Amino acid sequence: MKDKKGLALTMFIFMLLVPAQAFAIDFDITDVEIEAQLNEDGTVDVTEQFTYEFEDDFEGITRSLIPKEGTSIEGFTANDSRRDLEVEVEDGLYKIYRSGNDGDTIQVELNYRIVGAVEKFEDGAEFYWPFFDASNESNYGDMTITVIPPAPSSESEALGYGEAFDTTDIREDGTIVFDLGDVPSGENADIRAIFEPGLFPGVTAQDGTVRDELANDREELENEAAAFARNQQRAKAIGIPAIVILGVLLIGLVLFAWLKASRRKREARSGNYEFFVPEDSMSIPALLHFTNPTYVAANGMSAAILDLMRKGKIRQLSEDHFALADRNTDHPHEAVLIGLLFDTIGDGQEFTLEQVEIFTKNELNHEDYNAATAEWNKEVKAEVTAHDFYEKHSGLRWAVGIMSAVFIGLAIVSGVYGLLPWMAVSIALAMLALGFAIGYSPITREGHRVRYEWRSMKNAMDQLPTEQWERLTMDEKQRAYAYLLGSDHKTAERKANAFTAAEPANDVSGFAMNPILMTAVFVSASTTTSSSASASGGGMAGTGGGVGGGGGGSGAF
Repeated sequence: MKDKKGLALTMFIFMLLVPAQAFAIDFDITDVEIEAQLNEDGTVDVTEQFTYEFEDDFEGITRSLIPKEGTSIEGFTANDSRRDLEVEVEDGLYKIYRSGNDGDTIQVELNYRIVGAVEKFEDGAEFYWPFFDASNESNYGDMTITVIPPAPSSESEALGYGEAFDTTDIREDGTIVFDLGDVPSGENADIRAIFEPGLFPGVTAQDGTVRDELANDREELENEAAAFARNQQRAKAIGIPAIVILGVLLIGLVLFAWLKASRRKREARSGNYEFFVPEDSMSIPALLHFTNPTYVAANGMSAAILDLMRKGKIRQLSEDHFALADRNTDHPHEAVLIGLLFDTIGDGQEFTLEQVEIFTKNELNHEDYNAATAEWNKEVKAEVTAHDFYEKHSGLRWAVGIMSAVFIGLAIVSGVYGLLPWMAVSIALAMLALGFAIGYSPITREGHRVRYEWRSMKNAMDQLPTEQWERLTMDEKQRAYAYLLGSDHKTAERKANAFTAAEPANDVSGFAMNPILMTAVFVSASTTTSSSASASGGGMAGTGGGVGGGGGGSGAF
């Protein structure tokens, strides 16, 4: 019986997770012919022919051979019908050098001998072998395995396991052919052939029998196949309607939620917009976090400092020199920022932008800086959360989350019983349901209003005449420019001179004298303290998953 369960679970995991590694070369193995000539002394001479179709330039192919316990591989050679090919081997992984170009189709023949492959018992001699196992990472197309006895046999018996089940054909001379057809990667397929013990005079007989064991295995596999067929029918009768009904329900629910959210968003944008600075309902960093999908924390820090200057918590002494005026803050994130700038970087009462640069260039300080900025971001987000701009819908999200789990179960059942198209549909619906359950928090009408007003203000400031800017109050100018600095650095830079020219240079309640410089310093600090890591890995042939710990696989490089 085909090992559908292994195939289904492998495909399911593959579709849910990003694979750890991928083939460096794109190729297909379209045809595999394996011929095992059994010898009287119990050795087996194997000839394998692989047909490769490449879609990339390549250097050669690979073949991993993991012998069963008590056996060994000898005399491995390779050729392509024109010449012998260079072979390198390490820990059972054979690299066969045969280079070519994108679009080439090549046929490579491999030859090797298995020593100790035939075991003889009282009622028969058997060749029980895994030519590949679940560690194989390549799909095989049109595979046949032929087992030839040393002389004609009249008592040949055979059984295939895994992908080789129900594939046997015993010829008149006792030769056994396993016609596997297409074999997916990650599958086992042990083949078992039994002949008369007298055909192997060079093999020492062991006590016991094997034909009864093979008959018992055949009966067990046939019973499993019959049970599989019955369960497959049940899966079709129950699973497919369930997938369809729940899928329609889920898609309808998602569409309804999307239409409702879109209508609410349109309602918030109704009416003609005239430039104004929205009310002071949140801190500038929280507004930036809520209203800007491309919010950058480094820009937000500059805006936060301007906001603290507006509130009288920080005074500017010179272009890059700042003093602490008041530690009492309105929000926890403001206290975190003051602690980082004045206590960690500065002397407790003052700090300079130059000190920020020196501090962040020292790798020993990176952990402290990143921890403080992470805490600041967390508290900014907490302020946004406290405003309840997002609807909860906990019950609906839990219900859809349960629906996602049901779809995952249906995907597993569909895959186990070979209903692969329905498995794919179930996986897609499970991902849709899971995404909805995690991410469905529609913005309230108030949230849409706040977003619309601040975003509209920012867009209007791009072309805002200086005289219209000058009509604003000092508080409105400070809030508007701080928001612009944090959300649209380029526009803020263009408008800096026009917006600040009319302000007295010694007005400590006004803008920073060079907010663009301040933003550049924090962006540089963020870049300097960021870290990245990369990892790579590889593999080689090891212990196989086939009978007796044997197996193998194929690839290319």
